[in-house]
Amino acid sequence: MAPSPPLLLLLLVLTGLGLAAAQPEGPFPPFQQQRSTNAADAAALRAVFQQWGLAAAAGAPEEDPCQKRVWLQSFATNASIDCGCDAANGECRITHLNVTGFWNISVIPPALFNLTELVSLDLSNNNLSGSIPPEVSNLSKLETWHFNNNKLSGPFPNESSRLGSLQSLWMFDNYIEGLLPEFIANFTNLTDLIYGMKLRGPIPKNFSNLINLEKLMLGDLDGGNSTFNFIADWANLSTLSLRKCGIIDQLPSTPPKLPKLTYLDLRSNNLSGSIQQLLPYRSSRYLYVGENNFSGQLPSEIVQSSLALDISYNPLLNGSLPNIPADRKWPINYIGTSIDASRTINSENLTLLNCLGMKECNRTSYTNPITSFAVNCGGKQKTYQDSLPITFSDDTSNLGAAGIHVDTDKQWVVSHVGSDPVVSESPGIVNTNQGFLGVDMPELYQTARTSRSALSYYVVGLSNGKYTVQLFFAEIVIDSQLNHGPGRRLFNIDIQDQNIKTDFDITKEAGGFRRPMNITYEVTVDNPVLKIHLYWNGRGTCCIPYEGAYGPLVSAIRVFRPKNPNNIPPPTPPRSARPDNKRRGVVVGIAALCIAMAVISSSVAYLWWKWVSLVKHPNA
Repeated sequence: MAPSPPLLLLLLVLTGLGLAAAQPEGPFPPFQQQRSTNAADAAALRAVFQQWGLAAAAGAPEEDPCQKRVWLQSFATNASIDCGCDAANGECRITHLNVTGFWNISVIPPALFNLTELVSLDLSNNNLSGSIPPEVSNLSKLETWHFNNNKLSGPFPNESSRLGSLQSLWMFDNYIEGLLPEFIANFTNLTDLIYGMKLRGPIPKNFSNLINLEKLMLGDLDGGNSTFNFIADWANLSTLSLRKCGIIDQLPSTPPKLPKLTYLDLRSNNLSGSIQQLLPYRSSRYLYVGENNFSGQLPSEIVQSSLALDISYNPLLNGSLPNIPADRKWPINYIGTSIDASRTINSENLTLLNCLGMKECNRTSYTNPITSFAVNCGGKQKTYQDSLPITFSDDTSNLGAAGIHVDTDKQWVVSHVGSDPVVSESPGIVNTNQGFLGVDMPELYQTARTSRSALSYYVVGLSNGKYTVQLFFAEIVIDSQLNHGPGRRLFNIDIQDQNIKTDFDITKEAGGFRRPMNITYEVTVDNPVLKIHLYWNGRGTCCIPYEGAYGPLVSAIRVFRPKNPNNIPPPTPPRSARPDNKRRGVVVGIAALCIAMAVISSSVAYLWWKWVSLVKHPNA
């Protein structure tokens, strides 16, 4: 009996599957085995790798790059590509090139610009120097271009204006100078624009064309002043950071609609107007508007436990803080305002905080004026029993993304503002179990307080006079020598509003990772407050060895009178030492007289003995 047609069809299918299963497996399906990298792309990639000293990574000439794709890959270093292949002819073009985290890479090879099909180029965290070649215009299909954390200099090339497909442009921590390019406004596909170099403002008004932005981070712009009119109704914007961009405008009466905004940083500008205009952004997680000129009463709706709020140093800002429960610490920094905090903190704390705003502050508030100060930043109280004991105060309070801590006993305040838009805030304290040998007070260097923006210490009630400020440092996070890549921490230091360090690099100054060093600075105190300010200026790496590893770090601070470093009663003055000198003189005189009498007695005895001998033996 012959099988029915459906049964025959089923038998044929099963037979075909069995034959296919019996075939030996190759490394790639047959159609992939026929694919190969475009010859020009392969030659260009090998030339680039060889010039960068990655000859071993380049592979043998017969090795196909698009078959290999990954040469080196770790958190800190990466040498890899990706390809796009034509199914019709089997040819593959290199579309992605990532080479990051190599100190030895210092030049941009001309062959790089022969990879004309690139849509993504990441050269971040290397040591590239010199200017960006104009041939970058050859890469007209680029959508992602990251060259942050290098040493590139010179002007931003006008030829870059041809990169109209760009979606992500990261260029922070370089030395590129000149005006902020206006042609960037034509990159209307941009979602990320992250800058931090030496370019100058103003921010072009037509940046409002960047309607697809999700992250806009500019900062530390010198040059011309900017206004707020370049910000449009950006529906997708989540991060807006414009710290220290020379913005001198008032917020518009109808603020831009930014429905997805979670991070807003407008610190250190000259913005004015009513603080009420910030109410549309109260659903954000971070709202930093310190060091501006906002005015009016602080809206109670804007003070929330879920919102990190910095309104510090807006002197015209008034009103009252809500009654925050005593067992809760809300993330708010209001130092240097006229806001009434009496319902939130006790009167002693309020007295110190009033001094920081230079209101109702005089030394009569302090019955015991101080002449020294010491704090173990980020660590527990430490007392060192040397010839003159020193006590470094505890500084372990969690300041969150915005906060202050007041120590009324020792009359000092620490103020913190800062968080990373990508990662959640940390307590701002780091530590290591590694010891420090050959240094005094080694425990001080095992902890540190850090900030991703600004950190200030205030000493209140110092007596007038000259003081030595001693800052203790040791880099205990960013180790560029142990497979973490070319990380570096840079920040500025001001004392009494005078800059003493710019782009300060602890590791470079100390001569290596986990090596302690100190800075001393002489200062004259003629008002009730000594201020030490450490702050990030947008430079240095951001993400080595982890996201958010940047900004100022300090291990300890000590302030003392140069001739009396520990506020201990001075040694006995010369006047009180004179009786001791007289007594010493009397003792010396008596001793000398006794010696003289002994000599005389010995001489007399000798002469008498000689005379007796002559009498008894006259012929001797």
